[in-house]
Amino acid sequence: MLGAFKYWNFLNENIGALFTSAGFDYNLPDLGMLLPIGLSFHTFQSLAYTIEVYRGTQQAERRPGMFALYVMFFPQLVAGPIERPRNLLQQIEHPRTFDRAKAVDGLRQMLWGLFKKVVIADNCAAYANPIFG
Repeated sequence: MLGAFKYWNFLNENIGALFTSAGFDYNLPDLGMLLPIGLSFHTFQSLAYTIEVYRGTQQAERRPGMFALYVMFFPQLVAGPIERPRNLLQQIEHPRTFDRAKAVDGLRQMLWGLFKKVVIADNCAAYANPIFG
């Protein structure tokens, strides 16, 4: 199903061009639908969960919200590969408390990064862009 949704329009367009160049009439319609962002990620994340539950290395999650959070956890999407459910679900369920010192340190790091981007990198871009352009 993932392959059909992702590649149907691409294959249909190329096969149509091939048939048209050979003189045949080809007019199968495109799907004409928008696909959700991260469809492959959600599919493989769900597949990893299903396999782990089937193997017995992970207990089935009974709370739909926790399962949805595991499947849709976008920060993990940009961080790396498909995460095993036992690793990510344990981190999600772990109780947390607010630590003011950690929050202040995190905000300080964000502001320092913003300063480096706005003041240093943006000013260096005026010299770097012509070289790389």
